[in-house]
Amino acid sequence: MRTRLLAVLVCLAPAAPALATARQDAALAAYLRGRVAAGEDDLARASANFGVALATDREVPELRLNAFEAALVSGDLRTMTRLADELAANPPEPGAASRFGFGAPVVALARASAAAAARDWRGFDAARAGFRDPPGAATPVISTLLEAWSRAARGRWDEALAPLTGAEGNPLARSYFLEHQGHILALAGRYAEAAEVYARIVAAEGASVPRLRLQAASTALEAARAEPAKAAAWREKAVLILGGGPPADPLLADARARLAATPGLDGRRLGGLVQSPGEGLALLFMRLAADASRDRPQPSSLAFARFATFVAPQMAETWLVAGDMLGRHGLHALAIASLDRVTAGPYARSARVRRAQLLAASGDLAGARARLAALAEEPGAGFEDWVRLAEVEREAKDYRAAAESLSRAIARLPDPASPETAWVWFLRGATLEQAGDWAAAEPDLRRAVELQGENAVFLNYLGYSLLDRGQSLDEADAFIARAFKAAPDNGAIIDSMGWSKFVRGHFAEAVELLEQARAAEPHDPTVADHLGDALWRVGRRIEARHVWTSALALEPDEKLRARLERKLAVGLDLAAAEAAFARR
Repeated sequence: MRTRLLAVLVCLAPAAPALATARQDAALAAYLRGRVAAGEDDLARASANFGVALATDREVPELRLNAFEAALVSGDLRTMTRLADELAANPPEPGAASRFGFGAPVVALARASAAAAARDWRGFDAARAGFRDPPGAATPVISTLLEAWSRAARGRWDEALAPLTGAEGNPLARSYFLEHQGHILALAGRYAEAAEVYARIVAAEGASVPRLRLQAASTALEAARAEPAKAAAWREKAVLILGGGPPADPLLADARARLAATPGLDGRRLGGLVQSPGEGLALLFMRLAADASRDRPQPSSLAFARFATFVAPQMAETWLVAGDMLGRHGLHALAIASLDRVTAGPYARSARVRRAQLLAASGDLAGARARLAALAEEPGAGFEDWVRLAEVEREAKDYRAAAESLSRAIARLPDPASPETAWVWFLRGATLEQAGDWAAAEPDLRRAVELQGENAVFLNYLGYSLLDRGQSLDEADAFIARAFKAAPDNGAIIDSMGWSKFVRGHFAEAVELLEQARAAEPHDPTVADHLGDALWRVGRRIEARHVWTSALALEPDEKLRARLERKLAVGLDLAAAEAAFARR
């Protein structure tokens, strides 16, 4: 904490002399507390301190921008709206330092989302006028869609749809436009047209988003009510569309079950239809959040996700997306609070699972374990529930319990011994090996290799485990060689190749391979340990000691640390002799 505070003080040093009065000093102190809290990802505390600073002295440098960001990301709509209006009237200096780097486009979208949440479409238009698409955008996608929803909010359906027919040369823009054509047509009650648009999306893109497939089915069912002469055809289309997609997705599984139980179910009761312009905007913001974080989490994804919760808080998906984005940015407490809003409906169980995973990510392994155990014991729980529990048990280093959970997962597999399930056998084998039960681990690891004979990870793990125990050395070499052929650039596998040469007494070849492995895996203490041993055997003892010392700096586990310290104290020869004697 002291380091972060020092960084903040250094950042603000040029402005500090200007804050001469006691009032200004109090504002600065509150601002500093807010910055420290923001740096520690406690945005609720940051927002509170920024509020104190603003109430004391509104001229603290960069205060308003940081307060706005904290309010936005923590979900404080009222404070965010007020600060966004102030920032629009008095923009911060270019390059102003802030936690997330939000600029004028985010401020404009914040004001627009706040207006939409209040159904103030005149204010929405005023806010969106200040928005500009990010630089480099081939087509003003967001601006166009904001304009379309503004017109839809006023019932000007044809005017809303008109700008969404372009962008033929931009596949991404075209995808967004086609999707929102469907949403606007559905909101207008033009269900047959909406169903055709959604069906095109399903056919072209596979409807990877379950909601789009549900919307396609729901609008088809509504079209069946509107066109009695074609009702049978529309209902058949709805059933076919709903029958596709991920079989285990909770939204689709729930819809399939309800439609099967009530064949005459209409589209409104099936669900998924856009009920308001706010929901349409929420779908836009949710997709923007997902697209912005596709490769790696981007701060803008947080803003988009929060905008979705502001404009359509009644939609469970908005809280799920916000929870996911917050969690991916390490904001675990805020993520859990967001998921707490999902208490009913098809996504309630998914939210419970994600909450438990976030507890584990935040370091509360006991809390995560208790929740995942309860989920796994529920009626209808599947093998994935037991695997999730095993993952947390492994993280807690309770390998025996993890192996038992994986056994219960395997017992629930429809086809336990298949290439698709090889990874579960491998995971149980690796867990048993970590528990020290090699006799039970070896059959599982061999089963995984039998099921997926070209999987480099499986081959290397089994080969190295045999090599490390001095068992079946020829077979171990063969497994490692197959792994190396499949993944020749994998540092861990190169290490295994080098260690195999070392065990066989081919020390010069071992050094060459282990140097390559060290270059590929510079932060792995085991690789460094192996290289040090090989260097010692070829007489390069000063280099060996240097490499062992560097391995100690890489935070090895206690067992490896003890070996390294002993080798540094007495050399490899005596340390190896002592280890051999101890094994007798």
